[in-house]
Amino acid sequence: MEFYALIVALPLGAYLLMLGLIRLRRRVLVTTGGRDTFALALAISGLVAVGPGELFFPATAATALGTAVWPLLAMLYLLTVALVVLYQRPRLVVYGLGDAPLAAPLLRACRSIDAASRLDERSGTISLPTVGLHLRLVRHRSGDSADVELFETDLRPDFWRSLLTELRREVAREPAASVGLGLVWATLGAILLGWAATQTALRPTEIAEGFRAWLSR
Repeated sequence: MEFYALIVALPLGAYLLMLGLIRLRRRVLVTTGGRDTFALALAISGLVAVGPGELFFPATAATALGTAVWPLLAMLYLLTVALVVLYQRPRLVVYGLGDAPLAAPLLRACRSIDAASRLDERSGTISLPTVGLHLRLVRHRSGDSADVELFETDLRPDFWRSLLTELRREVAREPAASVGLGLVWATLGAILLGWAATQTALRPTEIAEGFRAWLSR
């Protein structure tokens, strides 16, 4: 049982610690939706392994291929994540600023691309009439992060690259939100990783045997 808990705790703890440290730095982080989804997929990979992975484990293929089945399963998981990313609505993810304080730097970033850009404060949308695009701000439940989404469905990689570059430049001058939530995430991540390290140090033989049995079934 401890071995399965370790599989869950290690990637999830690392993800929570990373989120916490990002907030504790008091710097705004802007990334793409694809990278954010990929990081989340890595965080829950342990849950997938001990949940659906156990339920739908290809026992017949494992008998025929042995431990070689695991790289194939890992590849299948990564391809599934890649498919999800490709079918997602294009977006940018901003950590450290909510939708309201993000509006001004986002407008400045848009005006560096389209000087005629304008903000509708009531709806939280920004129009770029020259390029024919419309952006909206979607607040996360935590309140100190938000998504920047495009109303239009057509993907314009050059526009997103330009917006990502300009928005990073603009938010670099903005103070990040309170570090309170970051301290919570970092503490939870450190607890999970600390527990995993303690279990590994106290029961190295049992953990190694559990890992070997899990791989070679």
